[in-house]
Amino acid sequence: MKWEARKINTVQKYNDRSLDSIEKIKAVAGHIARNKKPEDGLVVVVSAMGDTAGRLIAMAKEAGSQLKKSEIDMLLATGDQQTVALLAIALQAEGVDAQAVAGLQTDLVVDNPYANVKCLDTSLIERVLSEGKVAVVSGFQGISEDGDLSLAGEGGSDITAVGIAAQLEWNCEIYSEAECMYTVDPSIYPQARQISIITYEEMMEVANLGADKIETRAIELAKKCNVRLYYGKSLESDKSKGTYIVNKELIATQNLLVEDAPITGMGIEDDISIFTLRNIPSDGKAVAECFHILGELGIVVDMISQQMAQDGTCTVSFSCDMEDGDRLESALASNEVFSGIIVDRESNLAMISLVGVGMATHAGVSGKVFKVLAENGVKYYHITTSEISISVTVEIEQKLSAAIALCREFNL
Repeated sequence: MKWEARKINTVQKYNDRSLDSIEKIKAVAGHIARNKKPEDGLVVVVSAMGDTAGRLIAMAKEAGSQLKKSEIDMLLATGDQQTVALLAIALQAEGVDAQAVAGLQTDLVVDNPYANVKCLDTSLIERVLSEGKVAVVSGFQGISEDGDLSLAGEGGSDITAVGIAAQLEWNCEIYSEAECMYTVDPSIYPQARQISIITYEEMMEVANLGADKIETRAIELAKKCNVRLYYGKSLESDKSKGTYIVNKELIATQNLLVEDAPITGMGIEDDISIFTLRNIPSDGKAVAECFHILGELGIVVDMISQQMAQDGTCTVSFSCDMEDGDRLESALASNEVFSGIIVDRESNLAMISLVGVGMATHAGVSGKVFKVLAENGVKYYHITTSEISISVTVEIEQKLSAAIALCREFNL
């Protein structure tokens, strides 16, 4: 069932830092009250306040050493419910009719063990909206396929917000403490520029590569369902200060002003390890076993490469998070399949990624990257490219100099 269109229909999601105190909750409620017209449709998606999850886990550890997932999920879900109820109360105090909606009431189905959102029932939300109320929805909790309470995983609130927007065919706005997306983290390069508009494809690359702004799966869902996203600062009414995330076709058909440059932005990810497996038999069994282990451990890898040697053996390399690398190293060492295979690991690396749809129409970008790194004495390890990105791993001590040099070269 589609919700009947109103003048301005929006799903808004506020992150935990925007709601980490009663004062901030009241400020958000006041902001909504000042900006929402009576005819506007509004869904607000929230998660637990600030460091609520950390405090709840700490209390659980004090209560006992056996922490089962079912009890932890139930405990953490109370954090969401607290924020949802408090914001609904604060909105009511501002004269805005609002109703709290828990994740269990939306039939947000989460599959385990990977915490992927599989389906979402918005019928209760639509009923609340039809009554002229603001629906304040829990974004982090749902139910498993077996009907038990379960959590939507990291970034679950982003996915829930986009999912609701997709079902209602509304736009989605995601609010945090940052004003907008920048070409690069301003703490690394203070001259970083605001990104006013970016494509889904670019945003997915940046989100995957360390920008840590919006959950990648949420952007993927927005692209699939054509949900127009807006990212901006909580309590800011001027939308020109934020970043719009849209499809390439919209930019082309509406002649939106986008700078003609090969690079849109830079993502930086710390604590990277690179594994290199040498002397692997060409029958493929060891490679298959390695990636089976990676799947069993839930480790996401990047920058995968394979080379064949003249003696018939092969070498496989890939990168992953350092903490995941510790678990993988232990698993490989205890598996007899890897007996006789040399396993090398480079740690304390950073991955710098340049992203831009303009790469497809600008020649020589790779050459400039390698030239800049060479001129600045930066040693790089793995390199991976796609149609819209170039990523290199460098030693953590050279991350800053490499990033600044590349920012200057590409006017980021």
